[in-house]
Amino acid sequence: MSRTESNSAWRKFGEDDPYFGVLSQPRYRRGSLTEGALEEFFDSGAEYVDGLLTRLRTRLDAPQRFGDVLDFGCGVGRLAIPLAKYADQVTGVDISPAMLREAQHNQERVGAKNINFVETDAWLQDPTRRFDLVHTFIVLQHIPPGNGMRLIAQLVKQVAEGGFGVLHLTYTKDEPRLRYISWVKKRLPLAAGLINVARGRRFSTPVMQMNDYNLNHVMHLLQRSGVNEFQAEYTDHGGYLGLSVGFKKPAIASGSSVAA
Repeated sequence: MSRTESNSAWRKFGEDDPYFGVLSQPRYRRGSLTEGALEEFFDSGAEYVDGLLTRLRTRLDAPQRFGDVLDFGCGVGRLAIPLAKYADQVTGVDISPAMLREAQHNQERVGAKNINFVETDAWLQDPTRRFDLVHTFIVLQHIPPGNGMRLIAQLVKQVAEGGFGVLHLTYTKDEPRLRYISWVKKRLPLAAGLINVARGRRFSTPVMQMNDYNLNHVMHLLQRSGVNEFQAEYTDHGGYLGLSVGFKKPAIASGSSVAA
C-alpha cells in the first residue's frame, strides 16, 4: 500500500468509525459505542499516560510537567487530552480531518483549553518548532515504513535539547497466520474485502495495514541525532510485537555552540 493509499484509508476510518480506528475492538464501533464504552476508551488513555510519564520520570529523569508536547497521530484525543494535564500546551497531529473534529469535540466536552489539533500537512510546514516531549503510540505501524522513517526523523528532530521522545514501532508478527493475512490484504484487494465481510465489516472497509520497522534503522537514526540515553519496553497487540522507545536528548552545555 502506497503513502497516498494509506492516508486515504485513515481519512476514511476517521469519517466512518473514528474510535474503532484508534482501538480496533467491537465495543468502540460507531454503531455500538455506549457512554460506558466511551468512558472506558478515555480511561484507558489516561492510564497509559500515567504509566508512560512514571516510566520517563523513573528511568530518564523526566520532569513532573512539560512545556510544549506533541502527540503525533492523536486520533480522537485519547492520549492528547490526558497529556494536557501535565503540559502547558499540547499539539495533536493527525492525517484525518474527521478525527480532529472528533478530538476537538472531546476536548470541549472535558474543558481542556491547552490543546491545539492540527492536520499533518500543517505540522510538516513548521519543521523548526521544538517540543519538550514528542510522543507517538500505535500509529507508525499503520504507515508504510519508507514514509514512516521520514516522519520519525522529523519527530526526533523536533525534540528540544534536553527534551524527551517516545516512539512506538512494531517489528514483527508473532504468528505465521498474521503474516499471511497481512500479505493477502496488501496484495489481493478482493480477498481483503472478503476478510472484512467474514469479520462483520463492510466489504469496502479500508485495509488497516500493520507494518514492521527495521529497529536497526531506527536506533541508528537516534544515535546519529545525538541521543545517548534511552530505554525500551516490549509491546504485544494481539501478536503484533513492538517496542516503545523512550529517549532523552542531551542539553547543550552553557557557553557551547552548535555548528550550522
